[in-house]
Amino acid sequence: MSKIKEELIGYEQNDWIDYDDHVRVTEVEEYLFYAMSVAEMQQIARQHIRHDLYTMARSDFNKVHYDTIGVHNK
Repeated sequence: MSKIKEELIGYEQNDWIDYDDHVRVTEVEEYLFYAMSVAEMQQIARQHIRHDLYTMARSDFNKVHYDTIGVHNK
């Protein structure tokens, strides 16, 4: 991905992270992930799912609802 595209979509690199530090960031990410309890993982997943559902278009939500629950509303 180009540097311009990264900046436009919010993937610009922080000034404290060198390009070589991504391995270290991944190590910390993996440690924090594996140190989480199941309840913490479920809470984070729930927040992410709710955010996705609340921000999608109504027509998309209706399709997801039908695909998962199998009931048409309205």
